[in-house]
Amino acid sequence: MPRYQITLTNNGQGRYSGVLADLQNGYQIRFPDCSRHRQDGRSVITGHSAPDLPDWFLEMTVIQQGLFSILLSDPFFQIEFAECELDETGDAPAIIGWTDTVHVLNQNKKDDVA
Repeated sequence: MPRYQITLTNNGQGRYSGVLADLQNGYQIRFPDCSRHRQDGRSVITGHSAPDLPDWFLEMTVIQQGLFSILLSDPFFQIEFAECELDETGDAPAIIGWTDTVHVLNQNKKDDVA
């Protein structure tokens, strides 16, 4: 099982909320207010993390119908979810993905990556 899971839930009217879960350590990063808009001619969903961990940014792009890419980043790391899928089994439609792909952006924090 991959270490990281992302869930991006459709709250309606172009608004979304996201949760990154570290399945190994049990911590979560919340993205409470993401929004859909057009950027460089493409539909994207972007948003910032909650104030308790304010430096994270989420960007979701459409790869093709029903397939999405989500990139989470802060000043030190990027977590890449290359292939996320639409899940309509819950109460609200959600985009879900799993990954172990972490890119180190700042070598000073390299030892913190498991």
